[in-house]
Amino acid sequence: MSVVTKKEEKVNKVFDSMSNIHDMQEFKNIFMEMYPDDWKRIISTYNKEERKDTKGKGHPMPKPEIYLSNMYKVGLKKR
Repeated sequence: MSVVTKKEEKVNKVFDSMSNIHDMQEFKNIFMEMYPDDWKRIISTYNKEERKDTKGKGHPMPKPEIYLSNMYKVGLKKR
């Protein structure tokens, strides 16, 4: 299951709200503002994965800020 439900739809709404679609920081700020529950879920899921990683081998989920950066990059390519 995806960490963010209806991710593509939400990413498009964030891009539609932006004044400069080439500003990754603006994307992150608007996403956090528009979808605070999803942002909390991203952080919570990351922290849960961190706790599971007892052997220090890492896990597939990137840090929350990087997760948003990846959402931005994928969304920008689709535009």
